[in-house]
Amino acid sequence: MMRRLGQLNKDQLVTITFELIMKIIFFFVSLFVSQSIIAEPFFEQFKAQKITNNVYVIHGPKEFPNVKNRGFMNNPAFIVADKSVVVIDPGSTYETGEMVLREIKKITDKPVSHIFNTHVHGDHWLANDIVIQHFPGAKIIADPRMIKKAKAGEGKNWLDYMIRLTGGIAEGTKITYPTLTASNGEQVKAAGLTFNIHSVGIGHSGTDIMIEYVEGSTLFTGDNVGHERILRMDDGSFRDLIKTLDKAISLNLTHYVPGHGMTGDVKIVHLQREYFATLYKQVSIYTDEGLEDFEMKPKIMRQLLKFTDWFGFDDQFGKHVSLAKLEFEKAEFE
Repeated sequence: MMRRLGQLNKDQLVTITFELIMKIIFFFVSLFVSQSIIAEPFFEQFKAQKITNNVYVIHGPKEFPNVKNRGFMNNPAFIVADKSVVVIDPGSTYETGEMVLREIKKITDKPVSHIFNTHVHGDHWLANDIVIQHFPGAKIIADPRMIKKAKAGEGKNWLDYMIRLTGGIAEGTKITYPTLTASNGEQVKAAGLTFNIHSVGIGHSGTDIMIEYVEGSTLFTGDNVGHERILRMDDGSFRDLIKTLDKAISLNLTHYVPGHGMTGDVKIVHLQREYFATLYKQVSIYTDEGLEDFEMKPKIMRQLLKFTDWFGFDDQFGKHVSLAKLEFEKAEFE
């Protein structure tokens, strides 16, 4: 080989050297591109926080999906079991899903065997696909109402919504639906762990489950609970959500992981209940007095001053009053 190289002239050596350098550059560029999802600088600020000896939560931004947060806004979580990992709500896009897998990889080499989706809103589950690409044997579990609604068009609506609000960043995200069902009152064994499923009526979205990790005394509430974050109620029921929160409180667990906002103890559920119970009660009182929603809003706001600095209050409070009034008026005919 050395003799043959020695027989080459200078121009030939330069050409061979250039071609070799270009091949090396192409290799590393290709590697960089393939890893660009993981390397996206925005996600470097989010780390898996240890909640118990084997429960981790990545607390996402409180803002609604946008270009800056790249669509990431929920609280993906995972539990490291003896032989595999259970993921709860992997997030909204392929980028978010890759970030979740990166955080898992920092802690364990065990494969993901199960994924729970708490409800139909896509910011919680559209990252299913990227996890399945890495772990094709993983099982995805959700309420049957969630699966039906997602397949009926809500999944596509949410993907379009994410792509639009992120300015196209979410393009490339694909829909992978849950295939296994879990409903209120059922117990699911996954990765050798025990999960109790809780749901009360419509709740936040009409597709919700709360997932109780029994051995870890932890409840993953989905969007039935937000901490310092006002949640949408466009698809929900105030009365059923209050009952759902009562159920969560009655479990008397150690850790509560909300759909948005920081993890805490049962106090964060009490706070969420106070907001919705106060709002619905005041709406019913002022509706009986004959007030329109725009007339009662400032009066009710005075009852909810502690929540006015929660993210989303300005956007959602007025809607909540109007929706609660409609629900109360409808209930009078039941």
